[in-house]
Amino acid sequence: MTFSISKKITLGLAASVLLLNGCGKKAEVAAAVTIPDAPDAAIQTVINEFAKGNGGIIWQAMPTSYQTDVSYLLHLAGSKIDPELYDKSFATIARLAEVIDQQQALILNSSFMQGRSAEEMAQLEAALPSIVGLLGAITSSELASSTGLLNFNGQDFFDTTVSQLIQYAETLGQLAGEESMLSNYMNTVVTVVEADDLQATLLTTVPGKEPVEQAFSKVEQRWVPSEMASDWVAKIAEATAELEATSMQDIAANKPQMMGVLTMIDGVLAQIAAAETQEQFDQSLKGAMMPLMGLMMMGQGMGGSAAPAAPMPAAPVVAPSNIPAVQ
Repeated sequence: MTFSISKKITLGLAASVLLLNGCGKKAEVAAAVTIPDAPDAAIQTVINEFAKGNGGIIWQAMPTSYQTDVSYLLHLAGSKIDPELYDKSFATIARLAEVIDQQQALILNSSFMQGRSAEEMAQLEAALPSIVGLLGAITSSELASSTGLLNFNGQDFFDTTVSQLIQYAETLGQLAGEESMLSNYMNTVVTVVEADDLQATLLTTVPGKEPVEQAFSKVEQRWVPSEMASDWVAKIAEATAELEATSMQDIAANKPQMMGVLTMIDGVLAQIAAAETQEQFDQSLKGAMMPLMGLMMMGQGMGGSAAPAAPMPAAPVVAPSNIPAVQ
């Protein structure tokens, strides 16, 4: 088993967004950073702050209209869900994190782990606390409740939850033997190839790697990738249309099934949590297979969506890629 956590997992999480109280939803909030007007200095500032673990810089670097669009879409998503089903889904994920934390020893000695190398098992043992923390950061975030969606505050979310996700992603990436994502960003240098008041071509250089050129456009005093700027309106319209087309009748029709599966999973998690011996634990894991297969089958029957009560905007809407990809 290889726990290959991509160096870009943090941006992916921030994009998809889509997850215990131990992480602290009210983490210390970084002070607002002044983003310079010059394109190279602006992007350099965003990269450096991200490298320090400041997730709030991602939101701060977005044009005001982009922030408004993202907030609107998440508020709209909040109005298009079944609150009971949505909240129970995330409560189940939070319970899963608690059980993983509680039963780490039994997980590592489970018969399901037979055949794994000593190196892989050591990697898993080291990763489990961060996996628990990662799940906890998500399930304690605004996106984990219907009320949170309706009252989503972008700067708060990125200051706290995204900052936590950055650190967990960094830890998991290093445990997987990957290069440090944050060190790469910290050592990145941005220079201007050519620029005017509204357009710029920037060269992003990481020591030991090939420099990368990328076009940026100035939108409302913020520099964003030109590709994002040209696609933004269309992507927002597409995501809005998808959310507006969400059928509350379909959600209501599928709710009893989904609630039944979640109740089954909660029951299995209770059994796993209660296990005191390895035999009891392994038997409980076997019992988890049926409800999980049922959940996947329902997802396929619903057009591939296993969470019809939780419509969310498409990833590009909440993935302000102001930070150039650092390989």
